[in-house]
Amino acid sequence: MDSEFNVKESLRVIDQMIDRAKFRPSGEDSLITMLWGYLVFFAAILHWALQELFSSPYAPAAWLLMFPGIVATVVLSIKARKKKRVKSYVDDLVGQVWTTFSVAFILLFFFMGAADAHFLPVVLLLYGISLWMQGRLIRFPAYQAGAVCCWVAGAVAFLLDTTDQLLVLAVAVVLGYIIPGHMLAAKTRREDVR
Repeated sequence: MDSEFNVKESLRVIDQMIDRAKFRPSGEDSLITMLWGYLVFFAAILHWALQELFSSPYAPAAWLLMFPGIVATVVLSIKARKKKRVKSYVDDLVGQVWTTFSVAFILLFFFMGAADAHFLPVVLLLYGISLWMQGRLIRFPAYQAGAVCCWVAGAVAFLLDTTDQLLVLAVAVVLGYIIPGHMLAAKTRREDVR
């Protein structure tokens, strides 16, 4: 009787370890990607339009759209954490990738300044690094393709003035965040059906 319990207990521990090592994307994972893609897209286009079409000195205020995104990300992350049965190592690593991106972005913003001619190209390169790492970690090649798009966009943006960089940023987030986010959402829905 005691050895039967040990076998069952051992199998349960093994099952838990396997679950802990697997990554299962949730609907919130793709929703967060799409949220940031759409927010950055609309802020970049709004900033460009206010600056180019209306010569508004308030064009940079378009980036205030990011603050509701921060709140929504926190809420969605908490919801996803509660929903997941087990937090995998991959979940933790993906969180660390985006934490390092956020720290680097904040440092760039305060020490380089958003008005610097190289701010957006560097941000695009950071997007690429973070997307590449996330794509490798969750084994989702669409994020890696998006990363390459961000790197190419970053290289192109170095050659442009800051206003045109906004348009390059908009295209990059469509290719790097929005399309892969929709692809991940579709994949998640298919896996939830099984």
